[in-house]
Amino acid sequence: MNVRSATRRRRAAWLVALSLSAVLAGCGGGSGGSTGPAAAPAVLVVNSVADLADPPPGTVTLRSALAAAPAGEAITFDPALDGTTITLSVVAEEHTLLTGEVMGMRDEPSGPVSYLVGWFPRDYGRSALVARKDVVIDASALPSGITIAWDSDLRPGARVLAVAGNLTLVNVTITGGRSTAEALAPSGSWPQPWTLARSGGIAVWGVARLERCRFHDNQVLGDFDASRDRGAYGGAIYADIVEMTDCVVSGNTATGAGAAGGGVYSVGGAGSSRTLSTIDRSAITGNRASGLYAYGGGLYTDGGGIGKRNRLQVTSSTVARNLIDPAPGLPAFLLTMGYWRGGGIYMSNGYLEVQGCTVVENEVHGVPRTDSLGRRNLAGGIAATVGNAHATEDLVLGHSIVAGNVIVEQPGGRREAHDLFTGSLFHFRSAGYNRIGVLDFSQMLVPVGEWGWGSLSRKHFPQAGDAAGIELADVVDAGGVPAAGVASAGVGAGGPAVHHYLPTGSALGVVPPASYAVPETIAEYRVLAGGTDDFLAIVLGRLEQHHGLPGFAAAFTGAFEQFLQAADADPVTPGAQPYLAPDGTPILSLGETRFYGPSQTWPRELANHPYIEFWHRLDAALVEQAIPGLGPEVLGGSAWAALFTSGYLPENPRIEVAVRTAVDLRGRRRAVDQLGVQRTSSLPGDIGAIEVPWQ
Repeated sequence: MNVRSATRRRRAAWLVALSLSAVLAGCGGGSGGSTGPAAAPAVLVVNSVADLADPPPGTVTLRSALAAAPAGEAITFDPALDGTTITLSVVAEEHTLLTGEVMGMRDEPSGPVSYLVGWFPRDYGRSALVARKDVVIDASALPSGITIAWDSDLRPGARVLAVAGNLTLVNVTITGGRSTAEALAPSGSWPQPWTLARSGGIAVWGVARLERCRFHDNQVLGDFDASRDRGAYGGAIYADIVEMTDCVVSGNTATGAGAAGGGVYSVGGAGSSRTLSTIDRSAITGNRASGLYAYGGGLYTDGGGIGKRNRLQVTSSTVARNLIDPAPGLPAFLLTMGYWRGGGIYMSNGYLEVQGCTVVENEVHGVPRTDSLGRRNLAGGIAATVGNAHATEDLVLGHSIVAGNVIVEQPGGRREAHDLFTGSLFHFRSAGYNRIGVLDFSQMLVPVGEWGWGSLSRKHFPQAGDAAGIELADVVDAGGVPAAGVASAGVGAGGPAVHHYLPTGSALGVVPPASYAVPETIAEYRVLAGGTDDFLAIVLGRLEQHHGLPGFAAAFTGAFEQFLQAADADPVTPGAQPYLAPDGTPILSLGETRFYGPSQTWPRELANHPYIEFWHRLDAALVEQAIPGLGPEVLGGSAWAALFTSGYLPENPRIEVAVRTAVDLRGRRRAVDQLGVQRTSSLPGDIGAIEVPWQ
């Protein structure tokens, strides 16, 4: 059943009223969420909103409590402070030292590549509150919570709170924070010309456990130096590990030459043995990241940093109306060099899992271009990195709406739907029952002849219940439900930030109530020792036969070899410089085009670029054939299963192919939605962050 009766629409109106009251009630992303962790008997109870380090006897301020509390002891609040604001006007540290990355650049044959030197103590600049221990600030006993704000009338601003350790916040609003890169006199082992602009709200080198909290109107402003070492990261939240539940992160900004995570920047475990960050039942909406290089208008995940493979899990959450755009005042010639990607979510390293979420109406603005491999510099609602500098692994998407996200080209304002850009993921894995607008697989890592990688079938889409080419109006009610009292800094800046959207149409009543198996086709090939690698020609021949395309293999081969013979792998040297194999011979034919390795760094080796070009051009050529039933995946798992079976190929017995079905992934609907509403255990459920209750 896809569409319910009119009685359900009346029920939806009831839910709007319920959710509005939940948002108005305090710092919550949901009306039915947890009430916070059980705190030990309180020793420190804040009873004054004054910003004093040494208050008179009988008075406890947040600043004095933070200094006095032993590591991990809860700081609570007198009931008389319910709904009040603690306005900070004192800077605890002008130069806050927290761990941060040091980046370098090196030249590779394929171009400059950034690399991680390491993680060292860095100057994060000005912070109003600082702690070097585990901190717990618990306002769960206050119905309307507590607000901690930097005094916006004071210049320059300050970050609200910096913690070297773990931070727990419950039912707390953080607002007004400012983190600004400021010039320094270089000194020390790792000299800094500028302080690091890391989160105007909270900067945590540890685990940030955030429950029923709100973050709005926090800003981070970086410098405009060319170095990758000094980006503006995390408008509201910058943390090594993020554990967020029932929170609202809206109306925050990050601006600099490099900007990432207009709302949230999750490092993902660079300084921890932990490998999982989580965001659950939360709204990340109306945030903005502006720069020459800008990524993740709402949320940025670094997967633990370069070389790590950690995971961010986003569940039952709305990521909407976030914005990526060029920083104001950039010279026109620089705009032709920029990158702007991931209006809602950007994935730089590791793994990303998005389950039961609504990712809609995010925008990416910029000057469009593509590089020599056709890699675009603009990418929409969810985007994974592409290129040689980082390593993304798998993206799992299940029961989610990803639609209505757009690229806006500058100048001119031409709008293009662009919802999910897989970048150079290793695998895209659908857990089924997704509603996606435009799904762009154009830069997925291509098949390679490494046994054990399962790399032929990287695109595990579509699965049961999936649909692409979806229009936003077909799956959510227009407009959305606003987050009370929070203005957007992203799409629709100045108007109310959105909190969530109600599902409608084909998003209603389709997700199975019980967990289910998700079968995936795993396929790979290898060339045995002494064999000739003509796998590409074999693939072309089988595609021609399978789809009934007479002459396709010869036509594609001719066009591809024309490209190889005209290619210029070294534009600096006069004349055309063909791609070269590792032994120095030119790559001028299909037979000379193959995977040369080495296994770990192959995408950045120029000898592999013709091989990459082959697979990307093959996808485009198959799309041009208008093959009935061809989806955005083009060569997905079902295609490989149709083309090959396990064994040695009759065309070339020195090539072995393995094709099998694996069930390593299970689809499982979340028990409650973003508002804390229980999903019915016996009936099909809704796609996205919100479950509309059955009559």
